[in-house]
Amino acid sequence: MEPRPGGVLVIALYHLVVGVVTGLGICALLTIPFIVGVAASGDPDARIAVPIVGGIMVLAAGFLFLLALANLLVGWGLWHMREWARIAAIGLSVLRLLNFPIGTIIGGLIIWYLLQPQIVAAFQTQQTG
Repeated sequence: MEPRPGGVLVIALYHLVVGVVTGLGICALLTIPFIVGVAASGDPDARIAVPIVGGIMVLAAGFLFLLALANLLVGWGLWHMREWARIAAIGLSVLRLLNFPIGTIIGGLIIWYLLQPQIVAAFQTQQTG
C-alpha cells in the first residue's frame, strides 16, 4: 500500500476539524432560543417570537448538522483514501466557494489539488490495490 499523499492528509484533517467545530457551533446555536426565551419572559409578545426564533434555530442547526456529518464522513474517507470521499470533498468545496473570500480560496485549492492527475491516480491505486 502506497503512502497517503501529504495534501490528502491535510485536507482530511481539515474536514475532520471543520466537522467538529461545526458540531460545537450547533450547540451554541441551540442555546439562542433559551436565551431569547429567558430574556423575553416578561413580554407578552414573546409567546409569538420565541417559537419563531426557536424554529429558525432548529432548522439552521439541522442544516449545520448535515454539513458537520458530511465533513466528518469525507474526512474519514479521505484518511482511508476512498474515491467517493475525493468526489464528495470536491462537492463540499464547491459549496465553500460561496464563502468569500477565505472559503473561496480554500475550496478552490481543494478542488484544484484533488483533480491533479497524480492524486486521482493515487486514489485509484488505493481502490485496486
